[in-house]
Formats: sequence, C-alpha cells, structure tokens
Amino acid sequence: MLHILLLFLKIIGIILAVILGIVILLACIVLFVPVRYEAVGKCGGDLKSLKGRVCVTWLFRLIRLDVHYKEQKLRWRIRILWIKKTGGQIKEESHNEESNTKGTYDEKTEFKEAEKLPESKEEIPETGGEIAEKSETCEKEREESVEEIPQAESGDNEASAKDKESPEASEERTGIFQKIRSFTQSILEKIKGLFRKIQELFSGIRDKVYSLEEKKDKILGFLKDETHIGAVKKGKKEVFKLLRRLRPKKLFIEARFGFEDPCITGKTLAGLSILYPFIGEHVELTPDFKKRILKGKLYTKGNVCAFHFLILLWNLFWSRNVRQTYRDVKNFEW
Repeated sequence: MLHILLLFLKIIGIILAVILGIVILLACIVLFVPVRYEAVGKCGGDLKSLKGRVCVTWLFRLIRLDVHYKEQKLRWRIRILWIKKTGGQIKEESHNEESNTKGTYDEKTEFKEAEKLPESKEEIPETGGEIAEKSETCEKEREESVEEIPQAESGDNEASAKDKESPEASEERTGIFQKIRSFTQSILEKIKGLFRKIQELFSGIRDKVYSLEEKKDKILGFLKDETHIGAVKKGKKEVFKLLRRLRPKKLFIEARFGFEDPCITGKTLAGLSILYPFIGEHVELTPDFKKRILKGKLYTKGNVCAFHFLILLWNLFWSRNVRQTYRDVKNFEW
C-alpha cells in the first residue's frame, strides 16, 4: 500500500516538474528571445515617390510581419507558424461606381424638372388675372355698400359706443396699471437676483484662487523634496540606459526635409535633436526653410528584448527614493 502511494506521489511530482519547466521555458522565451526588425525607405522629393518596407520577426522567424508601401498603397502580410493573412488598402472601384450612378440619377431628375418649369410659368399669369378681376369686383361692391349707409346713423352709433365704453375703459385702465406694477416688480426682482448671482460668482472665483494658491504651494513643496528629486534623477538615468540598449545595430539616414511653414521645420529639427546623442554618428539631416520637400534614404536594423525593460523595472524597484515617491504620489491629496 505504501509503495502505491509513493508511486502516485512520484507521478504527481513529475507532472508538476514538467509544468514548471514549461512555464520557465516560456518565460525565458518571452524575456530573452528578441524581436528583430529591419526597415528600408526612400523618397525622391514628394510624398508620391515615397516607398518603403518593414520586416518584423520573432522566435526564429516563426512569427513574421511584412509591411510594404509603394505608389501610395499599403500592403501587409502576417504569418504565425503556418497560418498566413494578407491585407491592404480598400479598392475604390465600388465608390466610383456609386458616385457615377448618383450623377446619372441627378441628371435625369434635373432634366425632368427643366421640362416641367415652362408649364408652371404659363399657369401663373392666368391665376393672377382671375384674382385681380375678383378683387376689383369686391372693391366696387364695398364702395356701393358704404355709400348707402347714412351719415346720421354712423354718428349716433359712435355716441352710443362712447357712452357704453366709459365704465369698461376705467376698468381697463386700472387693469393696465396693475399689469405695469407687476411687470416692474418682476423686473426689479430679476435685477436683484442677477446681482446676487454676480456676487456668488465673484466669491466662488475668490475661493478658487485661494485654493489654487494653496495647491500651488503644496505641489511646489512636493517637487522640491530631496527624495522626489532623487527619484526623478534615478528614473532619467535608467531611461537613458534603456535607450542605449535599444538603439539599432545598423542605422543610416540621409534626408532633406522642409515644410511650408518654417516654424514647423524648426520644431521638427529641435525634436529630432533630442535623439542626436544616440544616433548622431549615422544621421545626416538637412533642413530646408524655403520650400516643402522630403528627399532621402533610410536603412535600419536591430532588435528589442523584453529583458531590458525588466532590468529597468528591477533597478527602479530597489531604489528607496523611487519607492517613497510612489507612496507619496499614491497618497497625495489635492
């Protein structure tokens, strides 16, 4: 019985050891097998003549990505073991066909509307004449009816109307005065409410300014702390080490560039100058501040390994200043 139990434990131990070995092997593959890349590019003076190729491989070319750009068309192909997939820009033939059909439809509808226009124009004068004749007859009938009414009756009606409307007019006047008073009171209340809102707004702005000043002092005190300054220096140092490890093995760039706005050309040159300490030996850049141009050649080859990023995280983790800064940032209250 004991022999069977030991045999069972031995089998479990072997299975666990195999699983652990597979996990360690996969971790080593991810950390130590680099991702290799190669890029070639060329431009003759404008974007239309731009062409290039990029190839990225990993795990002894078992995983590969190829990207081609030529004649303003992008094509790519990816291969994972024996599975392949390709793609590129969408053809514009279907869009052109739809636009052509829309153009023919619009031309037909316009032609039909052009045929219908003269008929509507001929019908307009006829209706206008009939309306004019009817209006003239109505005016004549009104004039005859007005002449038949005697002037005496009109005077009596006006006097009686004035006598009847006198008490109603007084009531209307009182109602008007009440409306005016209510209207003025509502305007005064709105003006008072507006002044209150303005006072609240200024008081809120003043409180925000005071809070911003307090936050400013707090942030400056946080940045001037010696431990935080040491953490920033440590991070900067490790980042520059990482860039040195990741710089390409082969690099050649010869380019002449320029934009329509000379300011953009200067800013681009200033941004590229940051990388000059790392790639300055193999790069020749010529800015053109007079015209828009892009001409030159490019070739680069290198690899990226995940182990370099692990080294960066390891060195930052064992730095006391970095750990303390991380805690302070996490517990920082605005």
